[in-house]
Amino acid sequence: MKAVNEFLGALSQTAKQAHCRFLVVVRGSETWAKTVNEALIPHYVSPLYCGPSLAWGTDAQWVPFKLAKKWLGRESDLLMMNGYDGVDAEAVGALSGTVVGGGLMVLMVSSDFGGMTDSRFHQRLARHFSALGVVVLNEDQALPLLPGVPADVSVEEEVEAQPQVSAPLPFGALTPCQADAIMAIRRVVTGHRKRPVVLTADRGRGKSSALGLAAASLLAERGGHIAITAPSYAAAETVFRHVALQAGVTFTQQRALEWGEGRMTFVAPDALLVESNEYDSVFVDEAAAIPAPLLAGLLARFSRLVFASTVHGYEGTGRGFAVKFRQMLDAAMPQWRSVTLSTPIRWAMDDPLELWVFEALLLNAELPVSVYSASAHVTHQRISSQHLLDNEVLLAGVFGLLVNAHYQTSPADLVNLLDDPALQLFVSTVNEQVIACALVMEEGGFSDELIGAIQRGERRPKGHLLAQSLAAHVGIGEAAAQRAGRVLRIAVHPDWQQQGMGSALLTVIQQWATTRWDYLGTSFGYLPELFGFWLRNGYHPVRLGFTRDATSGYPSLLCVLPLSQNSQAWWPTAQTVFSATLSAHWFDGYASLSAQQGLPLWRYQQISFPSLPVLPASLMEQHLILYTQGGLGLEAVQPALQQWLQQQLCSVVDDNTEGLALVFAKVIQRKGWADVVNEFGLTGRKHAEQAVRLFVQTHYC
Repeated sequence: MKAVNEFLGALSQTAKQAHCRFLVVVRGSETWAKTVNEALIPHYVSPLYCGPSLAWGTDAQWVPFKLAKKWLGRESDLLMMNGYDGVDAEAVGALSGTVVGGGLMVLMVSSDFGGMTDSRFHQRLARHFSALGVVVLNEDQALPLLPGVPADVSVEEEVEAQPQVSAPLPFGALTPCQADAIMAIRRVVTGHRKRPVVLTADRGRGKSSALGLAAASLLAERGGHIAITAPSYAAAETVFRHVALQAGVTFTQQRALEWGEGRMTFVAPDALLVESNEYDSVFVDEAAAIPAPLLAGLLARFSRLVFASTVHGYEGTGRGFAVKFRQMLDAAMPQWRSVTLSTPIRWAMDDPLELWVFEALLLNAELPVSVYSASAHVTHQRISSQHLLDNEVLLAGVFGLLVNAHYQTSPADLVNLLDDPALQLFVSTVNEQVIACALVMEEGGFSDELIGAIQRGERRPKGHLLAQSLAAHVGIGEAAAQRAGRVLRIAVHPDWQQQGMGSALLTVIQQWATTRWDYLGTSFGYLPELFGFWLRNGYHPVRLGFTRDATSGYPSLLCVLPLSQNSQAWWPTAQTVFSATLSAHWFDGYASLSAQQGLPLWRYQQISFPSLPVLPASLMEQHLILYTQGGLGLEAVQPALQQWLQQQLCSVVDDNTEGLALVFAKVIQRKGWADVVNEFGLTGRKHAEQAVRLFVQTHYC
């Protein structure tokens, strides 16, 4: 073990001298891996252990896989990852960026990791262990040579923790490009209005710290009130850390900091649009993860805005966001400016660990190069997971399309592409270049017992959004018993959009699914243009959500395309429920829809159901019973409840019946819960909801 200790000491010294990071793969028994890590820990100040449990009893801090994201914005100099029960791709992606220059990431796996019997993701990961700069320690083999350091990096003497510059840079900047970014941010606040700046950078380039340093300088000089917003407070924590450091304040995860006459406050994106506070400027970190409607709202309300977004890295969104957001900015504030931070701050250029993570998890995936040609021969086909594993160019092309089209694409999606047997991939190619792809997930096949539990609100199996929603919200249990395919994502290369590629791919999916599944479906943030696309391809709406989706910022619309006679049997009922629900909630649940959003749905309803929809008596009874049992909420059963009340008000129920006026106010007059609570002197919404449910239980069941 002495030789191993000496090797690890030399490796640690090499990394620190070059201000770069290495991946160390420890292959062998857990006992040996623990010995290796115990030898490394004394060389580091802030070691972090990530694994299923802290069974090793090391002195390092411990974070379980599921909490890895909470470490974004924090730092470690030695990251030890336990991969004996499987490598968690999300944890690797998130935590690798916390390792500072001079640190190591140790990945511990068994000797047979990545073998032919292992998962495809593990096989692919193991292939990347041979990449330049990766150190592999095998328990039963000789020690490897020390890795080389990135070009242009000298190891003659140990460098400082940050890149060296010829002269001090303004405002505490560590690189010239960071200084440029800080100056650009300051000009947004001190210069002309409606000239926002957009910062883009790969991970580790000092984007968030630039926001913090700029905010600190502005607060110290000018005072005022800066609002900072992000998808979560954790995403903005680094900004607060830097302001607190400059202000000489102890950082305790504050959501507001004061410095002299100045103040910086964290405000959630949706709250910024409705609260009455006035802000001198608004900083938006990780803007790509904020729904487009909220970004548009910020542009409409505030005149001094700074946007920042990660391009490559765990929080990266590719360049797709920049392209889409550019169009929004051009229309709202055409004098906006773009600034890119290219020089790493937390590690050296061409850092070995960064390069490995980018390649192994495809965090640097870009759009395939492809130019539209009307004469090009397009091939549409289903691709197996094994073929994807064997064709790295194809895999990278697919992942690049997904990253470009959907900002929430993550390492977990790579794992699912390679290992999830329920996931089907369909691609369109031209000269072997990917121009479109679609992911379809198999759902349904539930037992009667499980369906009953779902409808009563007792069970919510993971996934199966389409099948569960049809059973729980629409009340059609047989749909969950049948097999279905849900189109999770469909992405088309920007140069090939508006050419029918998406529709052509959906046709191929339908042909393949006809002999395998009973129906196809999809769920998406409702926009008229998206609704039109799916409607043209035969997908009709069955449910519109009452709340806005956290990802898209729009209510979710569920659409279905029946394929078999089995699904045709319940299809008319699903359509009736949708139209009845739409009619029942135009003035409350769907009142927030704009006229542009509501009109296409109204037109569809009028064409499909020219007369007022009536629920079958058996379905009305089923909905009301499930409501009294707690399985369905009031929104889901309002059509049935409204229909029942309209039938009963004139004949069976007396006007003086206890609770009738309250139910009338909510169901027929469609008053909000707050108005109902005030009118009837109740203690709150929960009390009011209980009163409505009790009335139905008493007078119907």
